[in-house]
Amino acid sequence: MKFLDAGAAALLPIQNLAWIGDAVYELYSRQRLVVTGETPPGKHAHRLSAAFTSAGGQAAAVARLGDFFSQQELELLRRGRNAKGLPRNSAEYCQATGLEVVVGWLWLSSQHRRLEEMLQRIFDGGEG
Repeated sequence: MKFLDAGAAALLPIQNLAWIGDAVYELYSRQRLVVTGETPPGKHAHRLSAAFTSAGGQAAAVARLGDFFSQQELELLRRGRNAKGLPRNSAEYCQATGLEVVVGWLWLSSQHRRLEEMLQRIFDGGEG
């Protein structure tokens, strides 16, 4: 699998970063449920994963992270929130897209340790 340096990844179209970030975030959510073994497969697991991966769940995650983000991540978060084509009637959706952009950028730039730290904080409820 090919990864990019952080600068090159940041230059990708925001929609591409969000698309990758959405997939990585969804996979992490599902993998976490499977690996912990606390939730049997089926509707309940799907609902738990959906609660984290919904626009509302992702917007809440951004709020919980507070000052966790680096300057570069904050800039990407802002670019994602302001991306053209987003429904402006939903602040949650804009926040969620911003988070997906950051996740996509971290993944594509092979900053997996930082990504893991961020996702652990999100899924553990704040402090990690």
